[in-house]
Amino acid sequence: MKKNTIQHNRQQISQALYEIDQLLESGTADLAIDRYIHLVNILEESTYESDSNMKADVYSSFAFSLFGMSQYEYFFEMLIKAQNHGYSQEKIEEILMAAFIEPNLQEYQAVYEANIQFLQSNGFLSMTKNIPVEELPYWLLPTGNADEYYLYHKENKQILEKIVLFKFIDIQPVPPSDAFADYLIVENWSWTNILTCTNTIKKENKKAYIVVKEIEKWLSCLQGALLNKDILSNVMIFDSYDGANNYFKQSNAYLPRNIVDLADDANNPQLLIDNIHAYRLDKANRAGDRVLLSICIPSFNRGSRAYDNIKHLMGTYYDEEIEFIISNNGTENETMDFYAKIGQLDDARLKYFAFDKNQGFAINCSKVIDMAEGKFVLLVSDEDLVNLDVLDQIMNMLNKSTETIALMRTSSTTQSRQLDNTAAAGEPALLKYMLTSNYMSGIIYNNEILKKHKGTEFVKENLDNSVCYWYPHMFWELLVCQFGVALGTSINLIQEGAVEEADYENISIGDGSISIPYYASVKGRLEQYSDFLKLFKNLEICNPLLLRKMHIILCAKTLFLVKISIKKYYNKTDTNPLAILENSYKYIIDKDEYRLKISDNPKSYFEDLVYIEKRYNDLKHEIMSLSNV
Repeated sequence: MKKNTIQHNRQQISQALYEIDQLLESGTADLAIDRYIHLVNILEESTYESDSNMKADVYSSFAFSLFGMSQYEYFFEMLIKAQNHGYSQEKIEEILMAAFIEPNLQEYQAVYEANIQFLQSNGFLSMTKNIPVEELPYWLLPTGNADEYYLYHKENKQILEKIVLFKFIDIQPVPPSDAFADYLIVENWSWTNILTCTNTIKKENKKAYIVVKEIEKWLSCLQGALLNKDILSNVMIFDSYDGANNYFKQSNAYLPRNIVDLADDANNPQLLIDNIHAYRLDKANRAGDRVLLSICIPSFNRGSRAYDNIKHLMGTYYDEEIEFIISNNGTENETMDFYAKIGQLDDARLKYFAFDKNQGFAINCSKVIDMAEGKFVLLVSDEDLVNLDVLDQIMNMLNKSTETIALMRTSSTTQSRQLDNTAAAGEPALLKYMLTSNYMSGIIYNNEILKKHKGTEFVKENLDNSVCYWYPHMFWELLVCQFGVALGTSINLIQEGAVEEADYENISIGDGSISIPYYASVKGRLEQYSDFLKLFKNLEICNPLLLRKMHIILCAKTLFLVKISIKKYYNKTDTNPLAILENSYKYIIDKDEYRLKISDNPKSYFEDLVYIEKRYNDLKHEIMSLSNV
């Protein structure tokens, strides 16, 4: 019964097609189109008895009629339906070759070769082999709409999906897992997916590394429209994971740790990055010429803490971006063996040095900076740890402004709490950050500025200056702030460790029963006052007005430190705390010294004295409340 029904329906379909042909011959194309649409609707009803041949005949007939009317978009829709119901592939290819492919062959080749040249000349494409246009597996079939094509598989003789070149969706950036790193995109072949990602990534000033799994299909799209840098830029495209692997193993490029897996390729993208990272940790495989940040740790008599610190740093997934530098200042105590263990660690990022004898804090600090090859150097005490969870944010801030940042002050858990702010190079940076970094860990310097202006050489040649001797990091702040922007950030980069006893030069106070570090004594603080003043006057940008401003800040800082010493040490003696503060105040406001070292203008002296005296009175009231004087 069904067979008879199909036979009957076939006869009806044939009659309908004949009548449509008659309408077309008579010039009533609109009516013919309506009849075709009606016929297709009947065929596609679920209750209508038909076979594939019948449908193929209707779809192909409709398609060829649409072609004759230059209705190419609907032509392809009907032709694909005919194809899917078994219409002759040879006949389809014959019309496609004659109408769409052969007339465009020269243009396809020219566009393809121009696009390949564009990608290669800009360093955007890394392939294991070149594929000429004649070896591409797909032709492009133009629909008549701008940059819109169907893909035609040459070997299978199949019309496939429709594409639009080079279309993308404008989406908002998604917060990256690593603020510093570039992106790895894995995609089968879709230009739309790739460009949607790359144009979003471009807004973040990041680079996209792209692994295209179906590279020949992706390349076939390059026959249709010309690329330019507005469409595609700051990318590197690979034809396989092996291609990406080889590229990164042979280059110093930072690894793209933000992964966008559009191909749903299990763990393969992460495995690629992990394997390259492991390869780079071998000393034989390190390039080491693109270090962004050198983490510098001067250490003495704390081998266990230093060893734990380095092992902690080795947990970071950065490689070519970073280095760890530690200098052992002639340790002779029971922790010596831990320094030996540090020297034996197998990590390409690690540099270890040991002095035979203690050279003093300033020389040891200078040594780690002299060894640093990064664009920036981060000073860290051996008892403190770098917070690896936020390191990417710091690295990103540095990388964005390598040419402008001279100094960055990061925050620590308690000792150094910074606000997010920026101070311009020169006077603003100096006045904002000078004398505020008694705590060394977390200070980041521009290494190029330090080396250009011989920062460590100056310290080593001026160890008789108490600032250079005790606080070289504070001198380096003064130095670099002259020549670049200074940043403060609330990002908590430093996790402070428990303070251990240090080997300082001591001095006795009171009746001689109390011993304190010399640098913390009143004598030491006033010596530092005088030596800071010498450094101020030696600054390249120093001028009379700036010197006065810096001197006022120095006086306030000196009085504050004297108050701290009184509270911590001198209150335990029978000395008069108010007298100590008053004598210190008189020392720093001496009129004759001011005239010789600051300004010989009496008006300037009295103007500055207003600010210094106010700070003195505030601190005096604090001491009175503490001492019940």
